[in-house]
Amino acid sequence: MHSKIRFAAAFWLAALLLVACAPQDLGEQASPSDTPVTSTQTAIPSHTPPPTLTTTVPNPTAEVAESEPPTETVAPPVPPPGPTLERLPAGQELVFTQLYMIDQISGWATGGVAGSHDHVFTTSDSGHTWRDVTPPQPGEPGTLAITLFLKDDWTAWATYYGETMDVLFPPWPVVWRTTDAGSTWQPSQPLDLTGLEFTYQTELQFADYQHGWLLTHVGAGMSHDYVAIYRTTDGGITWTRLLDPYNDGQIQGCSKTGLTFLDSQVGWLTGDCNGVMAGAFLNRTTDGGTTWTYIDLPAPADQPLLFDVNTWAACGTYDLHFFNPQNAILGVRCIQYAPDSPDPTYSFYMYITQDGGTTWSSQPYPGGTLLFIYPQTGWALSRDIYQTTDGGSTWDLVNNVHWDARFDFVDYQLGWAASYTETEYALVVTMDGGAHWSIVEPIVAP
Repeated sequence: MHSKIRFAAAFWLAALLLVACAPQDLGEQASPSDTPVTSTQTAIPSHTPPPTLTTTVPNPTAEVAESEPPTETVAPPVPPPGPTLERLPAGQELVFTQLYMIDQISGWATGGVAGSHDHVFTTSDSGHTWRDVTPPQPGEPGTLAITLFLKDDWTAWATYYGETMDVLFPPWPVVWRTTDAGSTWQPSQPLDLTGLEFTYQTELQFADYQHGWLLTHVGAGMSHDYVAIYRTTDGGITWTRLLDPYNDGQIQGCSKTGLTFLDSQVGWLTGDCNGVMAGAFLNRTTDGGTTWTYIDLPAPADQPLLFDVNTWAACGTYDLHFFNPQNAILGVRCIQYAPDSPDPTYSFYMYITQDGGTTWSSQPYPGGTLLFIYPQTGWALSRDIYQTTDGGSTWDLVNNVHWDARFDFVDYQLGWAASYTETEYALVVTMDGGAHWSIVEPIVAP
């Protein structure tokens, strides 16, 4: 039985440590200008559908027409070799590594028992009980972590990777897909790992039900974070490797912190150069991930020399989120060193675009991880939790907590956090935008 955190107040993420070389994965009533984000989720009939975006967006394109679940007949799955991960017994207390809540009652999570293989879970009672819907992935040897991407209540993709460096490959390197909320899973064809020394820490992204991408880290050294990017155009059945991780110098420099795709062609890659390169790492593709172009972000208006190589600053880009094809926010976090001081200075900026990423403007924010569920309402989350209701122009401190967390919010008031300290874990929920939190004791459903 895992121990519970004693909570004095609320919430997460001390993501200030940009200098790390390893790569890296919401209130109050809305104002009339607080327009909800367009959702691609298809809610379970008994659920209230998500709000519809009313801001102006470009006319639908041919890409939108493709955004329907694949209907093609696929070959039956090939049984995986070796013993598969066993489902956890009913009543087992759970520790979560990631949360993906869809609405007030339903959601997904990964985790299980601390120190063991990651499992996949779904809930339909606000996180109190969870169904173990883990794909039949071979579980030996070593400990496997999982990356999960959700399209709606029913549709998700998952892939496993070695949680530690001594586990270089999962026993069966595939991407799993479910269209029935995890009751059954279809494996992809095995990923092409030819020439890759090892893989670790993966990220999945889907622009629609057919077009998806998998980024996997395959090595690091000499200020490089070598990655391979795979693409699918058939819903995850087959995957094509796009990049040679050891023969593309521009994209392979700097640690990668996130992958975001708007449609089948346009995508973004964020990263942190850890001070090796001046400025902030941001790349864009317009051909589905085959080629990438560096985006030269302007330095913050109040620190015009921050991106200068002579400032001894290490800056990185994080938390890129598009509300629609034109409007997005991006977090930039910097550590600045002074030759005559042992203590660094931390700077945090929220970058905003209103033209699809062609131009960006910046403004300071309190620090931590940025999470916006609406264009005007968002959170800056570390052990100090701040909230904005005016798009980041002003921020209010809502709580200070003494734990870290992985979190998710479904509206202005309701959010969950998978919180942790060095020795304790707890699932907590807030109903007032993060000002107060209470413990939920998640168990495997009977």
